[in-house]
Amino acid sequence: MKCKFDENYFSLKQAKLGEKFKVVKIHNNLGLNMYRRLGDLGIVEGIDICVLKKSFLGKTLLVSLNGYTLSFRDNIAKIIEVKKVS
Repeated sequence: MKCKFDENYFSLKQAKLGEKFKVVKIHNNLGLNMYRRLGDLGIVEGIDICVLKKSFLGKTLLVSLNGYTLSFRDNIAKIIEVKKVS
């Protein structure tokens, strides 16, 4: 099942490196356990997040939020809806 994003928002996987974004919504396409796990890691709606690095093929992302860094796979980044913070 594909996530339906608002036209002003996009997935974290599409985010450019070094820019600051705000999490707008987390789609629970990967199940409730993954949704809860992301919340436990601090990835919740309204949090500011920045993509620091992407792997060569774009399969993993290194992000910064709340003063720490976190790495996860692109399938998780696809369900995190963000908007650019100006």
